[in-house]
Amino acid sequence: MYNCYKDNLRMPSGVDNLKNIINKIKNKINKNDEDNPEYRIKFAQRIATKKIRYVSERTNDEKTGEVIDTILGKDGFFHISEENHLVISCGGKVLFRAFIPDLKAYEFLSLEGVVLESLDLVSNKHRQIIAYYKYYR
Repeated sequence: MYNCYKDNLRMPSGVDNLKNIINKIKNKINKNDEDNPEYRIKFAQRIATKKIRYVSERTNDEKTGEVIDTILGKDGFFHISEENHLVISCGGKVLFRAFIPDLKAYEFLSLEGVVLESLDLVSNKHRQIIAYYKYYR
C-alpha cells in the first residue's frame, strides 16, 4: 500500500475535493453552451454531413394565430460555405442561408431532423426552418 505521508505529499482537503467536483460538473454542463459560437460551428459541421428528406418553414398566421408549416423543398442537402454560412439547397435552389455564429439550431429528440432559426440571407427576414433528415434503413 502506498503511503503518501512518507513522501511528504499533501492530501487534498475536503474543500479542495468539493471544488474539483463542482468544477467538473460545471464543465460538463457548459460543454454544450448553445450561445457559444464555437459550439454552433461544431453543430453545423455535424448536421452538414446529413442529407435532407424535406424542408419546411414554420410561420404563424396573423389572423388566427395558428402555426403553419409550409413545405419548401425535397431531397436536399446542407452545405457550409467559405463565408461561414450554413446553406440548405433542394432541387438546385438555395432555400436558406444563415451566418453560423448567429444561427440557433435545435435537433429533434428523435434525431430525425433539426429546427434552424436565424436571419435568412436569401429572403432577408427572420425564419424558422425545419429540415428532416433522410433515414437509410
